[in-house]
Amino acid sequence: MSAPVLTPAEAAKRLGVTPRTIRNWVRDGTLTAYRPSQRITRIPAAEVERLANRGSAARPDLSSVLWDVDPGALDEVASARFIIRRVLEAGRPAQVAWLFHRYPLELIADVVHNDRALPRPVASAWSNLLEDDCDRPA
Repeated sequence: MSAPVLTPAEAAKRLGVTPRTIRNWVRDGTLTAYRPSQRITRIPAAEVERLANRGSAARPDLSSVLWDVDPGALDEVASARFIIRRVLEAGRPAQVAWLFHRYPLELIADVVHNDRALPRPVASAWSNLLEDDCDRPA
């Protein structure tokens, strides 16, 4: 019997990220996958679990997106909307991955759709990505 494997969409759902993030992680080597054909990608379930356990670590350095405040002094709950906005606007991949692990997708989507301080092009791009991910059948 072979080891269990997941599709990119299934892996994304388990990790709380978008399928595009999964494809990027496969491309950059963060996540190991194999391709039985040109149109099919499969990810070992053990790889997804490894990454899920690694993602439970402390938050990454946010000083590049929170340049005007002390990141260590921010309360992650009370300042959630501020942190989400800043990471969505200028976050690096590790910061964005942490963000999607740390906060519920509904809160992130609410910031994207309702926070007027988020630049319009950034909000539009994230809105498209979030809707694309949410509209996919399970």
